[in-house]
Amino acid sequence: MAKEYLNLLAKREYKVVLGPRFVNLWLLVIVLVATFISISFSNGSMRYLSDKMNDPFTNWLNIEKANEEDDFEGLRSKLRDSTLCERFKIANIQGDSYFPYNFAGINGLLHYFDCRFFQKLNTPLVRAILDDDNIVAKCVIPKNKLHDESLGLIITKDALLKLGYTLENIPAYINFCSNSKGANKYGIEIFEDIYAAAPMPLLAVVRRLPMNMDIIGTQCFYEQYNGDHYTLSLMNENYIKNMLFFVEGDKENAIYFEERVRKALPDSLSKTEIKIYSEKERESLYYLETWKDGNFVQIYDLPLSECIKLDNNLKTQIKEMGTTRLYLYKIAGDPISERKYLSVNFASLDSIRAFENFAKNEFKVQVDMTQVASKENFNAVSVMANILSWAMIVFALICIIMFVVNMLQSYFQKVKRNMGTFKAFGINSSELINVYVLILLAMIFSAVCVALGITWLIELLLPLFGLLKDGEFNYLYLWNSKTMWAIVVIVVATIATVHIVMTRLLRQTPGDLIYDR
Repeated sequence: MAKEYLNLLAKREYKVVLGPRFVNLWLLVIVLVATFISISFSNGSMRYLSDKMNDPFTNWLNIEKANEEDDFEGLRSKLRDSTLCERFKIANIQGDSYFPYNFAGINGLLHYFDCRFFQKLNTPLVRAILDDDNIVAKCVIPKNKLHDESLGLIITKDALLKLGYTLENIPAYINFCSNSKGANKYGIEIFEDIYAAAPMPLLAVVRRLPMNMDIIGTQCFYEQYNGDHYTLSLMNENYIKNMLFFVEGDKENAIYFEERVRKALPDSLSKTEIKIYSEKERESLYYLETWKDGNFVQIYDLPLSECIKLDNNLKTQIKEMGTTRLYLYKIAGDPISERKYLSVNFASLDSIRAFENFAKNEFKVQVDMTQVASKENFNAVSVMANILSWAMIVFALICIIMFVVNMLQSYFQKVKRNMGTFKAFGINSSELINVYVLILLAMIFSAVCVALGITWLIELLLPLFGLLKDGEFNYLYLWNSKTMWAIVVIVVATIATVHIVMTRLLRQTPGDLIYDR
């Protein structure tokens, strides 16, 4: 009999608890939507900050040799100590160089770009630069072809557009302005009486580079010009006689190009050796590898005069076939005895202030305080955002608990006589409490599902309206461990709240409840 009463109570009182037109359910949904949006926003903020904190662009500290008084090389040498790096939480350090260079655009105009040259390409910073989110139009060299001694360059989208290219027409090589005065006697086009276009491999096109650089490259490229020794000059017969081409596309294109070359040669040179490099053979040209697929084709042992004629004859065909005339540049440039920049990549920014004091006090090396302050701010904001994130969750939970308490107290005043009657029939308080726990849990689960659906829909719609942080980070991030924990805590808090409130309200005797004494 008691069980039947309880089933009847649950069926009838469930609608009463929901309120007229489910008003209590919708109020709970509103509270939960606000809660989940707050949690999602905090999750999104933490995700954004976490990305920025772990982004080597942020964790990268650029140190410049300012004057002769500082012991710049001493600091660089000292930081090779792994114990010291562990103390300051340094993940990677290297000496780099900087130099502005001229590059030729497709319209023949020269463009002056700021170029940074890294000692190594296999570093956390370069890996971040070549991250998928930073790559433009999928223009990036395969990782297995990325080499520290490459002559290749990484260029920003803005710099590429300044050179006159489009994102639909990204080249395999860009033209470095090589100081090659007099090379026109070999048929090489000279502009501004001094420069020749020396094609350099394009490794990637990216949205941004550290320090607002336009181009970054390898130390090997920088070493080609050291003092008076300049190895990239095309004023050299060897460059003209070594006829090397890069033919875009598959091997069939390279074979077709070979046929065109043979047709352009005089009959006396019909047996000239023309080689299409195999995968194994092209390993020797690692420093000329580019982002585009293609094949290297080389023509051997032509007289100098015939090289010049053939080059002129093939110029129109080269443009039509997406072919680039390359040069066997000398890649063993003069080593640099002194570097004027240090790239310090931190695994964590907790010790960056201590590192700044260490560099200044021990080696008189001044670290740009703007860099240090900005990185400290990132660290501080990350901690505060995490605290605020949990504070919002706690506040939302308090609101839900207060809502449940008020709803139960208000509801109990209406049905206390019924409760007294049930108790008079022998139904104990624990059974009544379990009924209301089930009712409230069903209500909570329904509201949670609806609220999650609404919040997730908002999260999905934001990108469609272009409402993204930095164009890529969603302001909301619902599906996270915090959301799951919040749901668990809401359920547990609801059960505990119902038990506490109903136990207190049902302490009265059946007579007190019935007669409202």
